[in-house]
Amino acid sequence: MNLSSFKSMKKDGKKITVLTCYDATFASLLESIGVHALLVGDSLGMVIKGDRNTHHVSLDDMIYHTKAVSRGASSSFIIADLPVDTYSTNEVAYKNALALIEAGADMVKLEGGKSLAPIVKYLKAKDIQVCGHIGHMPQSVHDESNKTIQDVLKKSLETILEDARMLEESGVDMLVLSSVPEDIAKEITETVSIPTIGFHSGQLCNGEVFILHDLLINFNAPNDLYVSNVNLPHKTGIIKDFLLQFIKNHS
Repeated sequence: MNLSSFKSMKKDGKKITVLTCYDATFASLLESIGVHALLVGDSLGMVIKGDRNTHHVSLDDMIYHTKAVSRGASSSFIIADLPVDTYSTNEVAYKNALALIEAGADMVKLEGGKSLAPIVKYLKAKDIQVCGHIGHMPQSVHDESNKTIQDVLKKSLETILEDARMLEESGVDMLVLSSVPEDIAKEITETVSIPTIGFHSGQLCNGEVFILHDLLINFNAPNDLYVSNVNLPHKTGIIKDFLLQFIKNHS
């Protein structure tokens, strides 16, 4: 898969499936079943490191896991998050984005709206493929109370259409819409020419991204803020039962 493939899928109305991945073993598995793209997300802060948020994920963390995923999935399209505080200026963003590309990523993802347009333009001029991320932006939320998250998201939604347009104009190749109301996600998807990937944003984007651990064991899976018909199977019990039986059989 490549960017041309994703644009063709958008044009043809075919859904793009993206799953997070942090290691070689799962990367190989996901590649073997045809997952369209793998996201080495800073969500590893929670699901791998055990932190409460993404704020303590370092560039070194991202490089380590990107290398692991690229070793396991040599032909998959890999997107890697630029972690918090690693793209404050053009030069810093390029240095760190290049490090992720050299680690095996095909594209880097960064959170923010139209204020990031100059950085996106700079990265694109350096031949770095960029995925934008608007809506709920965890790197920017320091008070994790539900009210604060809702307030920050509400404020971001006031300018989200303009943000999407500006990011596309600046050269973003793909756009993640996180916790965006389904009607707004639909409008953005129909407005921009680049593929949109929804995360808890309904099913009307060009594709969706899922956190692998949520699908496997419902690991602290957040409730969709706007769509009530998202029901993931409860796999945790199945996995626990399998492991318990395995241990009993070998004890």
